[in-house]
Amino acid sequence: MNNRLLYLVLNGFLIAAPVCTEAVRPIIAGQVGDALNDRDAQKSLQHSVASKTAKFGSASRTDEIYAGALDAHDLAGAHKKVGQTGAFKGTVSKIFEERDGDLMILDFDPDYRTALTAVLKNADFPHFPDMKVLEGKEVVVSGSFVDYHGKAEIILTDPDQIKIVR
Repeated sequence: MNNRLLYLVLNGFLIAAPVCTEAVRPIIAGQVGDALNDRDAQKSLQHSVASKTAKFGSASRTDEIYAGALDAHDLAGAHKKVGQTGAFKGTVSKIFEERDGDLMILDFDPDYRTALTAVLKNADFPHFPDMKVLEGKEVVVSGSFVDYHGKAEIILTDPDQIKIVR
């Protein structure tokens, strides 16, 4: 073993501690404990694997699905529906896609904390048309409400869950 003394100044005190340089060398070289290298591998972003044939359905304001859907800002109403199937309506204000391509989130308010969200996971990206076409459009999202850290959301697995309001 190759031991050296490591000198640290802590709260004005000089501290010397023996350190095994063989154990420290990989850490210094970035081979162990490097958080940047500990990420998932990059996956394909949704637009690059989007289906060319799948289409979003449409609904009018007089349709039953639209009339029965919760408003995207009704967080309390949606939380009561966790574990049940239902729908919510709102205008997609922005679409967030994780850099590593794990998932995509449809936000229905610029402050995502004040409205429901719909989540599309990477495994289902190829089943959907390019999701970016939904930005700024009023839609109805249907499916099973699930709880994510105390907030209700719907996980998207099929493009039929999204209807563009016409």
